This record gives sequence, C-alpha cells and structure tokens, in this order.
Amino acid sequence: MKESTNPSIVLVLSTVGNSADAERLAKDLISQSLAACVQIDGPLISHYRWAGKVEQGEEFRLSIKTSLATWPKLRDRLQKEHPYDEPQIVMIPIVEATEGYRDWVIEQTS
Repeated sequence: MKESTNPSIVLVLSTVGNSADAERLAKDLISQSLAACVQIDGPLISHYRWAGKVEQGEEFRLSIKTSLATWPKLRDRLQKEHPYDEPQIVMIPIVEATEGYRDWVIEQTS
C-alpha cells in the first residue's frame, strides 16, 4: 500500500443541532461535489460558553472529506447553508493517506 505525505486532502469538522440538518448539509455538499464523503456522528453532548452563559446541548458532528483545492468553496457553502449564527467549521490537513483514497477524494471533488 503506497502512502502519500502530500496534504492535498483535508478533513473538515462541523456540528449541527439535529440529524435533519446534518443530513441536509451532507447531501448538499456531496451533490455540489464539494465533499467526497460526509460521516455523521451523534448525538453527542457539547458544552460551551455562548453570550456569556455556559450552555450544553445535543449536537451531530459532520466529518467531511474534501480536497485542499475545494476547501474554500466548501467553507463558503457550509457557512451559507449552516443553521447556526456562528458555526464550527474547522479544517484539518490530512498529512498521510493511502494514494488510492487520496486520489478518490480529489476525483470526487474536482
């Protein structure tokens, strides 16, 4: 199995408050070829401070695989379609991946 250390693919993480929003966003990103794969985890409990108050709530996490080249478009689309006023949208470079998986992600998001 040949591996690559070229960070040409990335993992994007975001959370939403319900499974319907998670499904809607996943389908939108895939249909727009902005993501090769979106996995949905949850429900999970998030603890955070918002507007000076400590909060907790149920959320669903989206783990989105895309190419580095597509990341800016994905970020913009996710910000536009996301139900939160200030959503978590973080990008993590994938430093190592098998060549076949990397090529598949790039092909799906080109």
